[in-house]
Amino acid sequence: MANEKKKVDSNLNVLRDNIDKLETGYEKLRIDINSKLNEYSNCIESAKQLCHQTIEINTIPEDKLFNTSNEEKEWKDIKAKLATTSIQGKILLDVGGEKFSTSVETLIREKNSFFTALFSKQWHLERDSNDKSIFIDRDGKLFNYILAYLRTNKISSDVWNNDSLRRLLITEAEYFHLHNLRDILTDVLFSNGTLLQQEHKKKLNEFYGTINQQWVLIYKASCNGFDTNAFNSRCNHQGPTMTIIQSKNNYLFGGYTAIPWTSDNYSYRNDATAFLFTLTNPHNIPPTKYIINPNKTQYAVYHRHDYGPTFGSGHDIFLTNASNSNILNYTEFPGSYLDTTGKGNATFTGARNFTVCDIEVFKLA
Repeated sequence: MANEKKKVDSNLNVLRDNIDKLETGYEKLRIDINSKLNEYSNCIESAKQLCHQTIEINTIPEDKLFNTSNEEKEWKDIKAKLATTSIQGKILLDVGGEKFSTSVETLIREKNSFFTALFSKQWHLERDSNDKSIFIDRDGKLFNYILAYLRTNKISSDVWNNDSLRRLLITEAEYFHLHNLRDILTDVLFSNGTLLQQEHKKKLNEFYGTINQQWVLIYKASCNGFDTNAFNSRCNHQGPTMTIIQSKNNYLFGGYTAIPWTSDNYSYRNDATAFLFTLTNPHNIPPTKYIINPNKTQYAVYHRHDYGPTFGSGHDIFLTNASNSNILNYTEFPGSYLDTTGKGNATFTGARNFTVCDIEVFKLA
């Protein structure tokens, strides 16, 4: 009996071992199968995404072509409507009480202007019951210059000789959405400089707070010299100024102060209106204005006879003598000015220290 029992126990042990092996094999097989199924599922999903992306890539150009085609068709439709609804191509305008006879084609020379919008829905226009003129509530005398520009693509010399008139015409160009005319009229806002693009000039005046403000160049380092004596002799006591700095790596930045520069030694000046700015930089930050910290306006600018234009305590921007031939120029930003873009010392040129390529200082005209 004892032998029989041992034999049965031995067989049971073998059976248990076999069952354990089967269970282990089953579990391994289950894991492998699930893994393969997941792989197949991922492959199917990837294939679906690839197919979807391919469809999108193929349809985007078609959409663009479709939109472009629609724009061209819309513009042709507008011109066709104008041709059919205008009386022999002529139109009579009453601008502030003054009458102007012209053609629709002259008025719509610039696309997306006030006039293209006006005449593309000509069936809604209200005309004077007597002479069929269309009334526009603007200054008729100024409109003479607007119409002359649309007819000839030129601006009369008396506009350039009369700054008040030029500024008024900028406002009219804005109202009529004549962007080319506006750009021509505002191109003199920072006269005689070479560092600023047209969009930079507009942006700086936007920062200043008066879009039509004119500035006059009083100092250009590459022409007048990079020594601080040249800067002080040309910029001292000149009133509010805008300083543009170009670094050796061609980044543009600078600052504005309403306080006239002087050669006083170790002298901070209070200016709550002062600000710094970046126009181009290594971080692709768009043109940005950095206002002064309201608690640190007393450190807006720093005056010293052997310093170039210097802003802030510490300093936020410091230019040394012969700034084009050394790397002692630096930024300790933010110090007195607020850093809203989070790049600190690297904001303007990508590093704390930098070498100057050129400096332009403009005074308020």
